[in-house]
Amino acid sequence: MVVRSATMVWIICQIPGRVFFYIRTRRLVRFLFMVFLLVLYCEYFHYFVVLLMCKWPKLPESEGFLYGNGDINKPVKAMVIADTHLLGIKRGHWFDKLRREWQMERSFQTSMLIHSPDVVFILGDLLDEGKWATDAEFKKDVARFKRMFSTPKDTTTRVLVGNHDIGFHYMMNEHKHRRFEKAFSSPSVQLFEFHGNLFVLMNSMAMEGDGCKLCAQAVNSLEEISWQLKCAEGQTSSKSSPPICDAMEKMTYSPPILLQHFPMYRPSDANCSLPDSAPPDEKDIPFKEKWDCLSEESSSQVFEWIKPRLVLSAHTHHGCFRLHSNGVPEWTVASLSWRNKNNPTFLQVVLSPNDFVVKQCYLPKETTVITIYITGALIALLCLLFPYKPSNTVTDTVWVNKSH
Repeated sequence: MVVRSATMVWIICQIPGRVFFYIRTRRLVRFLFMVFLLVLYCEYFHYFVVLLMCKWPKLPESEGFLYGNGDINKPVKAMVIADTHLLGIKRGHWFDKLRREWQMERSFQTSMLIHSPDVVFILGDLLDEGKWATDAEFKKDVARFKRMFSTPKDTTTRVLVGNHDIGFHYMMNEHKHRRFEKAFSSPSVQLFEFHGNLFVLMNSMAMEGDGCKLCAQAVNSLEEISWQLKCAEGQTSSKSSPPICDAMEKMTYSPPILLQHFPMYRPSDANCSLPDSAPPDEKDIPFKEKWDCLSEESSSQVFEWIKPRLVLSAHTHHGCFRLHSNGVPEWTVASLSWRNKNNPTFLQVVLSPNDFVVKQCYLPKETTVITIYITGALIALLCLLFPYKPSNTVTDTVWVNKSH
């Protein structure tokens, strides 16, 4: 019995060496093995290499937060992405669709594993063809999106609507809005509280200002939230509050964060200086109000009602940081899809009820991955063309004799 066990252990120990010898002495096997390693690295491990370089920023030490595990007062870690544009059946080549969805799924799931955010915000244009899709097509695209961007049980996800999901204002209707709201639990306007932080999520296309049914409902909801915030601020600071506050739900006030698909009003991307901002030939193109950004009038009203400490937006497919004239900073998140950017980005936001810090995280560059593929393929071809030359005649002869 002891002899048999020892023999089995010896055989098992010999397997790696024999496999390695087999690979390095047969050119075709060696070539295929190198191609396998190349694909495995580019399509899986490269995402870990790139995303491990991005670390969560930290709030100033004056905040008094501890960053250790298990601290119930630790800052909130939020991941913010936008414009995934999952292709439907009408646009794009099947390989383009397959390739882009693999890239987005791998990058998102790798980030979930490495960074473990507390909450994920997705700022609209989840689907590329939601505004045209039939109910059956929409249902299939939503199921695919939820599979790709699934999150752990302890991570909260909040989704906003974009113009590609239900259409611009002229295409938007009750049915498209309701099916998106039902699929993602995403009403036009909502107030969301998370660990003492307040967020206002808003449907940008409903801020047209023309009094349409959806627009009127959104404006009424936004005005109601404005009163909730005023009442909460008064109650938190023990100031006298108007009678309307007696009917409002009690909450602890913190300056809210506004999230929407469109940016707030700005003339263009000319003042955006982030590395992933619009290319020089696009920066000076004037923005069209209610199309590229909110109107100046709507932006002023939202600022007055919400008084946000930070605005997070998307839509342009390019990154941008802008400090508005009222001192409120706005970060515009670039598209997560490689169809729109050579190296997409997302935001890491660490926040407390009174402070925040924002950082951009970069995903693998398409050009870098292509370069790795080309270089690796050339090396594999060279190994295929040139025969193996034994470095140790005695050892290799023994292995060859054994293999025969």
